[in-house]
Amino acid sequence: MSETQRYRRKISGYTLGCSLFAVVGSLLYGIDSGVISTTISHPTFTNYFAPFTPGLKGAVVSTFSGGSFLGVLFAGWSADSWGRKYSIMFAAVAALLGGIIQASSVNIGMLIAGRIIGGFAVGVMNMVIPVYNSEIAPPGKRGLITGLHGQFVSIGFGTANWIGFACSYATGAFQWRFPLAFQCLPALIVLIGIFWLPFSPRWLLEKDRVEEAYEILKKLHGAETVEEEELLEAEFLQMKEQIRYDMSLRATGISSLLKKKGNQKRLAISVAVQAFTQLTGVNVMNYYQTDLYAGLGITGHTVLLLSGIFGLDGPTFNLLGILLVDSWGRKRTLWITNIAMAISITCVMVLTAVFQQSNNQVGKGFAIAFLFIFSGIYSFGYNSIHYIYVPEIMSQEVRAIGTAFAVEVNVVINIILNQISPIAFANIGWRYYSVFIATNIVAAVVVFLYFPETKGKTLEEINELFGEETVINMSDITEVGKDDIEGATASHKE
Repeated sequence: MSETQRYRRKISGYTLGCSLFAVVGSLLYGIDSGVISTTISHPTFTNYFAPFTPGLKGAVVSTFSGGSFLGVLFAGWSADSWGRKYSIMFAAVAALLGGIIQASSVNIGMLIAGRIIGGFAVGVMNMVIPVYNSEIAPPGKRGLITGLHGQFVSIGFGTANWIGFACSYATGAFQWRFPLAFQCLPALIVLIGIFWLPFSPRWLLEKDRVEEAYEILKKLHGAETVEEEELLEAEFLQMKEQIRYDMSLRATGISSLLKKKGNQKRLAISVAVQAFTQLTGVNVMNYYQTDLYAGLGITGHTVLLLSGIFGLDGPTFNLLGILLVDSWGRKRTLWITNIAMAISITCVMVLTAVFQQSNNQVGKGFAIAFLFIFSGIYSFGYNSIHYIYVPEIMSQEVRAIGTAFAVEVNVVINIILNQISPIAFANIGWRYYSVFIATNIVAAVVVFLYFPETKGKTLEEINELFGEETVINMSDITEVGKDDIEGATASHKE
């Protein structure tokens, strides 16, 4: 079966419905990340928790990331042991609890505790949902389906910014309690609907639940024609035999990542793409954008209005990115956007340096415009691709733990940047942008030289990019009969 035939394969309504429901959980990450940037700027919030020092501000932001670190660590185990579905359900319970605690906080300790629990839930969602969607997607549309996670993270972030703007006109504690409580809504939706979400067919095969896996795959990739039925049978055969082969070689724990040369390469690339994602500077811009506007002399409701408009960049450009990623490819999109981000940050830095202390509103406007351009470029490239790329390059034996390890690197760098960024902006101001100009240039070079392209391939065929064997290559289906392939598979296992 040719790559072109697989690429043109339609996404069934059932697959789209399952993936869209799963990414309701992705809204939590966007909402939790976005809501704090506007909440900490509300006067009722800062007065309630006074004295709200820069140290406390950093703690409120970074403890969320600390909770996320623990959540990703937990998900590396639970996604294999409990499965992707039940891990998402558990995260929804934690998110609901964390949201309730944050919205009802009476002191800063309670708020931070709620942020940690919410961060834990988001860490689980952020690791498991892309893995789940990558495993239920048809190969030619995997970028789109897995990229929905990034899309809904962006929607959540934008929604949180607009809620923060609307609540800036409210009075009293409602101004900051309602935005924090809003994160409970997607958690409730996930809890109500999770029982209708199917298990990942690849996880079922890993647990040797073959018949159940086949029935779910048949529903996900339903066949309407003889050709589509042949493709479904071939896909399932390849999936089943490759997972059996991979699991027969599986080591235990982290050693499964470190023993095989192919897995070492997978881990290095996964860590790199997650590190480069944070080192684009995107979360520094997201979390502290209100401070950046204030530094340009913009205050009051205008700050939150700009945050709301800034939040629209993500869903708009991310949608364009995931619609094109399966044709453009992952690698080319990443290195091109790195270069474009380096250019846009350079413009922000220069314009801020020149016009920050002036009354030139046009110059300040251009500085903000390039900040928005940066956000759009990031959303088009890295925002979804770092979620798409990591789970798809991992083989089944290490997909959960390998993805978790790479995402932990992302979280750790995020925590570090959240701690040092307020201090850096306070002490060196616009010069801090130069760090991210350099990191984007380095990332572009590394991606261009070392990252493999994965578009159009099944998860099993990606093994070949890492010097490993694919037990059955689907391109052989057109050349030999299914019985011959099954016989070859049996011989191989013997």
